[in-house]
Amino acid sequence: MNMMPDFKAIILAAGAGTRMKSSLPKVLHKLSGKPMISLVKDSINRAGVQDIIAVVPTSHEPFKEIFQEKVIFAVQKHPKGSGHALLQCRQKASNIENVLVINGDMPLIKPKTLSHLMKQHKSSKADLTLLTGKVTDPRDFGRIVRNNEGKVTNVVEQSEANVAQLLINEINAGAYCFKTSWLWAALESLKPSKSGEFFLTDLISFAASINLTVESISTDHQEIMGVNNKSDLAKAEKIIRATICENLMETGVRIIDPDTTYIDQEVVVGPDTVIFPNTYIRESTNISSNCEIGPNCEITNSSIGSSCIIKSSTIESTMIHDNVSIGPYSHIRDGSVLNEDVSIGNYVEIKNSTLGRGTKSGHHCYLGDSDIGSNVNIGAGTITCNYDGEQKHRTTIKDNAFIGSDTKLVAPVTIGKQSITGAGSIVTKDIPDFAKGIGSPARILKEDRS
Repeated sequence: MNMMPDFKAIILAAGAGTRMKSSLPKVLHKLSGKPMISLVKDSINRAGVQDIIAVVPTSHEPFKEIFQEKVIFAVQKHPKGSGHALLQCRQKASNIENVLVINGDMPLIKPKTLSHLMKQHKSSKADLTLLTGKVTDPRDFGRIVRNNEGKVTNVVEQSEANVAQLLINEINAGAYCFKTSWLWAALESLKPSKSGEFFLTDLISFAASINLTVESISTDHQEIMGVNNKSDLAKAEKIIRATICENLMETGVRIIDPDTTYIDQEVVVGPDTVIFPNTYIRESTNISSNCEIGPNCEITNSSIGSSCIIKSSTIESTMIHDNVSIGPYSHIRDGSVLNEDVSIGNYVEIKNSTLGRGTKSGHHCYLGDSDIGSNVNIGAGTITCNYDGEQKHRTTIKDNAFIGSDTKLVAPVTIGKQSITGAGSIVTKDIPDFAKGIGSPARILKEDRS
């Protein structure tokens, strides 16, 4: 990555996005786990610009939560168009030679394209450089007007284009580089459109009229796709998802059916892992090598070691070590840790619990708020009764214990090492090491099994 110290970036993100039909600001809608404005920011950062200003609406608390002081905010109090939005950055960008300006609804823009745009701007010593692209359907886009020499002289918005201009298929992408030496004064001189808005694109014709140098570069139409409604959001999601799968397969991951595999941008997957169809892997999940994931899995914000097998199960905020098998149809919930060689069968729910090495729970169990040792066998139907109606309590099961089928462990309670509970027991008191508890409530029948 080449740093661009003489650039600041400005993301225009104050628009209401009414076509999205949502109370959530348009640029905060997520694509593969990240708000689209975050994807724009990431591309800017990777293009070499770290100083970013985001133009946001008056109610911008959601933006603060996303960026957490990583960007500077400029507030557009009244929706008066893109030109007015950019003008709100004058004070915050007055000490920089060039600004990169980009719409916040361009989540597919690539870092190399932004880098190329800035380099072209500098090498040509242009006053203004804009990004364009050719599309088969230019509706809803500003049209690029060129002179006989091929130079850009104007951008005409759809609403103000004449019949001939409507036939132009080269569109304005929504990314620009400006020299600030003329930018701010020019913005002050903009005239409102028929709708009362101040269009940023009017700067192109203004620059051409006073003989400033206007340059342009073109890029792929898919990359400059704007997201304006839920249909656009779905199209962009599909493109990003396909790219993620392609990148993972290039690193040695096998994805059986990319069309039915949904992986977020922050996910890391090791080589020789196989991902089966209808699998969702979300947030900051890290999966090591030689695993089998799916089909029909949902894994969120979890760490999974090597050589694990997870079938038709849901995993949330869990740490799973090597050689663990889970499923089908189990649910591992927040705060759980499964150590090496743990085996979880079907219809098992685990919440906020740690299972030691080699522990097994074959089927139909609930293990909540538990600390379970190594090589414990948990019979079918076992339940840790962790909630008394007012607060949660923990259950402790020590190494090599055997929990009989249909045992109810009423927390807080401790089962000693190498102890046994009889089938159907209700355990309300601690069972010592090497002992057997049986009945309802469980009675200690035998001690000193050492």
